[in-house]
Amino acid sequence: MKAAGATYNDPQAYSHKPDQLFRHLFDLLPVAVYTCDKNGYITFFNKAAASLWGQEPRIGEDTWCGSWRIYTSEGEPVPLDTCPMASVLKLGREIEACEIVIERPDGSRRIVVPHPKLLFDENGELDGAMNMLEDITDTKEDSRKAAILAAIVKYSNAAIISKTLSGIVTSWNPAAQHIFGYAPAEIIGQPIVKLIPHDLFHEEEMILAKLNRGEMIEHMETKRLTKSGNLIDVSLTVSPVKDERGKIIGVSKIARDITSIKRNERTIRESEEKFRMAVEATKLGTWEYNMVDQELTWSGETRRIYGLSDTDKVDYSVFLRHIHPDDYESVTREVEKALDPTGTGSYDVTFRIRRKNGNVRWVRAQGKSYFNENKISERFIGTILDVTDEKNKSEGLEQQVSERTRELKMMNKQLQRSNSDLAQFASVASHDLQEPLRKVQMYCDRILDLPDDKAVYEKFLPRIISAASRMSQLIKDVLHYAQIPDGTERMEDVDLNAVFENVVSDLEVIIREKNAKVTSDFLPSIKGNETQLRQLFSNLVNNAVKFSAAAPEIRITSVIRRKSEVLGKNKNIIEAPSYVELKFRDNGIGFEQKYAGQIFDIFQRLQDRTVYSGTGIGLAVCKKIVENHHGVISVVSEPGAGTTFTILLPTG
Repeated sequence: MKAAGATYNDPQAYSHKPDQLFRHLFDLLPVAVYTCDKNGYITFFNKAAASLWGQEPRIGEDTWCGSWRIYTSEGEPVPLDTCPMASVLKLGREIEACEIVIERPDGSRRIVVPHPKLLFDENGELDGAMNMLEDITDTKEDSRKAAILAAIVKYSNAAIISKTLSGIVTSWNPAAQHIFGYAPAEIIGQPIVKLIPHDLFHEEEMILAKLNRGEMIEHMETKRLTKSGNLIDVSLTVSPVKDERGKIIGVSKIARDITSIKRNERTIRESEEKFRMAVEATKLGTWEYNMVDQELTWSGETRRIYGLSDTDKVDYSVFLRHIHPDDYESVTREVEKALDPTGTGSYDVTFRIRRKNGNVRWVRAQGKSYFNENKISERFIGTILDVTDEKNKSEGLEQQVSERTRELKMMNKQLQRSNSDLAQFASVASHDLQEPLRKVQMYCDRILDLPDDKAVYEKFLPRIISAASRMSQLIKDVLHYAQIPDGTERMEDVDLNAVFENVVSDLEVIIREKNAKVTSDFLPSIKGNETQLRQLFSNLVNNAVKFSAAAPEIRITSVIRRKSEVLGKNKNIIEAPSYVELKFRDNGIGFEQKYAGQIFDIFQRLQDRTVYSGTGIGLAVCKKIVENHHGVISVVSEPGAGTTFTILLPTG
């Protein structure tokens, strides 16, 4: 019995009636799997399927699927006899995968993608089908959260700037342009002192001195110049940017324009009357609690903040009832402190309230308690302000800072990789490119020593041509390696199955000539640069075919790894929800494992150039492409036993 749609060059046969061993193995799978006979009766399901459905169907009695109810992604009901499994068996062919929604008996729902496959007996007759249900509920939720985070970052009003230790600006976000007036092209590469008034130049020296001591400037209020020459008040947070060794390589600066805040503070200090006018002009609520009569009075604005009408009753119990449960203890504690005659009598607390309609809002309440001659509080008065929008902006800024910090770390890794590439190029220039040039010079000197000897010309001219050709190829390969773009700005959804098929088609001639067998698992789609991924697959497959003594066999396998399985074990990979692990296995000539750390360096060769062609740049290109995709590549090999390249890439 065999499954329709077998992988390339490797048909896979299996039975949909597993014995005890296969039942046990299927039960261990984290993916929901079940089978039906050709009439649709369920013949087998594993534990993951029962868990997904929230119930266990009756073997041989229930048909098509074990789901309680099924809906389309738009919420339309789907009858069981038209579900994907039923459609495949009735049509006798595979159908395009689509999302469906499964409802369990308890009312909970999960989003899944079914993958039904037809099963045939040994005579090629339809015998049933197997279905794998891929639960993508969490992935959908992660995508939604990522979109929200991107929107928060985009509309942040805080300037985030990075600069070198010598004070040269290296990055400049839209908020920085809005606050200071300079476009990125006008300020990046320029000294940061363009923003600093002349009488405050000493601040830059002070900031750098603290950073060099490893200190972070969490809050610093000062003044800065805009492009138009205006002087504005800013609040700065400055921290060092360090490499993996802890060396400070740059500076990260967050600046907020607090000109309006400082102006308001000066205005408030000017007079009590102006403060009262500001209270009336803004949405600031007032309240008063008469301790003697136990009467609480709220202004109209305070009632609006709490969602109460002018006729709703207000007393101290109403105030307590509207406090959010998580903030109740801290608020009542602050009230008690304000009413304590041994204290200052001041009250200032930010907390959440539940409005009459159930909505939650953030408020800031400030007040003062007044005591009589007997140290007994008689009046407790104050103001309240809805600060929900400001609170949300503050939390958004914190998220943006975290995201920007992650981006700066990635930029730092890219800078380190560029430095490594420069070091490799220096080695190439001093050795690999020099070697053929020395031969040309040596052979030319021999000819010049015997200019009339025809035999000398016949002996050394071919060698000169060969050395010059090799040098030309080395230069071309260096340029090719240097011109591989970062590729991160062209990231899109890439189907790795399509990449594999295109590479096999491109290498068809050499595969046929070498009698090679190239096969692959079903591969996932990931976010990436399709051109570079195609080159990655091509280099690895071509490398495996080339370095083989017998008929090559190359097998590509794919496994999805969780974040917990990857992070901590691979220091150079970025954090992502999930990863795909690709393994390229071959039966080639292999090499000693001690050379595994060298083969990804440019122009490193372990085999005789006269036997195996090439300059040794292919695997260096592979490493660069993998790092462009924020992944890692490694290799395990043994002479005569083949080689396995392992690649870990974030899926999104």
